[in-house]
Amino acid sequence: MNKLTATNKALLERINRVIVTSSLLRGNEPIIIAVSGGPDSVCLLHILSSLFPGSKRIAVYVDHRLRPLETDAEIKLVQREAAICSADFITVPVNVQDEKEQKRCSLEEAARNLRYQVLEKIRSQFQAQAIAVGHTANDQAEEVLLRLIRGSGSTGLSGMNLHHGNIIRPLLQETKETLFNFLKTQNIPFCEDSSNADRRFLRNRIRRDLLPKLESEYNRSIRQTLLQTASILREEDGLLSGLTEEGYQKMVQQSGEQLILKLSLFSQIHPAIQRRILEKICWQMASRPSFKKIESLLQLSTAQKSSEIHLSKGLRAIRQPGVILFHFPSPEKGYRGSALVKKHFSPLTIPCPGKYPVPELQHELLIQESSLSPETVEQTNLLLLDAGTLNFPLTLRPSKPGERFHPLGAPGQKKISSFLSDRKIPAMDRDQFPVLFERDTIIAIIGLRINHDYRITSKTRKVLQLQWKAM
Repeated sequence: MNKLTATNKALLERINRVIVTSSLLRGNEPIIIAVSGGPDSVCLLHILSSLFPGSKRIAVYVDHRLRPLETDAEIKLVQREAAICSADFITVPVNVQDEKEQKRCSLEEAARNLRYQVLEKIRSQFQAQAIAVGHTANDQAEEVLLRLIRGSGSTGLSGMNLHHGNIIRPLLQETKETLFNFLKTQNIPFCEDSSNADRRFLRNRIRRDLLPKLESEYNRSIRQTLLQTASILREEDGLLSGLTEEGYQKMVQQSGEQLILKLSLFSQIHPAIQRRILEKICWQMASRPSFKKIESLLQLSTAQKSSEIHLSKGLRAIRQPGVILFHFPSPEKGYRGSALVKKHFSPLTIPCPGKYPVPELQHELLIQESSLSPETVEQTNLLLLDAGTLNFPLTLRPSKPGERFHPLGAPGQKKISSFLSDRKIPAMDRDQFPVLFERDTIIAIIGLRINHDYRITSKTRKVLQLQWKAM
């Protein structure tokens, strides 16, 4: 590289300051540099080589097999510039068309996914500290507009970050014009990607049509305005993200592969944080959130009755007493139908009156003995039975298909499933009511009805109270 001009020295100083203040790179650890052969990535290769000459630098060219007439020239140029910069060179081919068909996504998305997979694999192989990519301030302005057009919240509209996971963007605050000037004055060659002129891609139409029109007819400083707006939103998003994470830790519980949202706490927070917690849950469950999905989930959180909604990739959100349960009822993609979740718990042996929690159902069974009195009979939230008609130990467990009992006041035996159906209890809520046994006989469906044979009569002297209480 030729001797640096004063302007180019100032450029390197600005980029170095960004790297240091934002902790993008550390010392002389290995760096993966994504180099396509275009001006931005070639500039990135030379600048990082100047700033970190003692580090191991690996220039990686990912061949997307989309422009065969240009690929050879790009590979040769990147290999030559890597040698000039004393950097290693690696090229990796990927099949974008296959990825597009398998994932049913756009060509751009398929190329991006494969590119970052390759870069991450090489980063891991060399135990490199980061993957440097050549995004610029121009790319940032285009990205903000792109996300606005496609629909995004404040997180998306805050644009790209200098540091995201293992990806760093040292050039994000520099314009393409500045980088072109650097390459020109340093006599550094680069390639032009013909796909950048293809207006089939939305990003190219934004770059070539929309932004110039906005500049000429609406706001000469539209690019700077977009960057400033993104910067403000990024700071605000950082604050909201912190509040979201704090709320998520308090309100969301993981149970196996399921996530459970506690609505008693959720209902008390600001709607802005509610939305973000729901978005985070969707991402955690690998289901892309959208405005309509979040609106549906907000409505579900205030629903008075048990219900469920279907989200993408087979994810279900089920409203149950006090919670929303997020789970996949089937491993099959696009699963349809009701998402019934069987809530199992190990049978509990009950040796005597007392308190017996069932965490899986978020309830506890309270059993107390008392003398018969008008006050006892009037407590409608209790199931009352004749203590003299049974003997401990008892057993509490989920009901089984086909089991029957004699409901209090009924003429005879009835299937538990029919009894619950007659009471109009939704199928998804029926596991909330376990059965209490004495040996092989059902004493009661807890929280609903006792067996007629254990009823209080004129001969009753001692009462057993059963209370099914939310924990």
